[in-house]
Amino acid sequence: MSGYRAEIETSAGPARLGRVSGGALLLVRVRLFNGPDALERGTDQPDVFTDLDPRAARTLAIGLLAAADTAEQQTLQANYWEPQR
Repeated sequence: MSGYRAEIETSAGPARLGRVSGGALLLVRVRLFNGPDALERGTDQPDVFTDLDPRAARTLAIGLLAAADTAEQQTLQANYWEPQR
């Protein structure tokens, strides 16, 4: 399902991935959702979930941090927004 979601939330589990050597690897759950006022704004859509292994979750986190830095730099260069200090 595609579409805009305004919020993101992560947690460890509850999903697990069985390991060949025994035991299980706890996965990182990522939830994309709209805030509580989504119905009023007309943007209410079902939540979207995915479970990632810890390595994939770290890769995603690093990519998000890099994209956030780039977006902030481009915004400042274009004088769209000035952070409060």
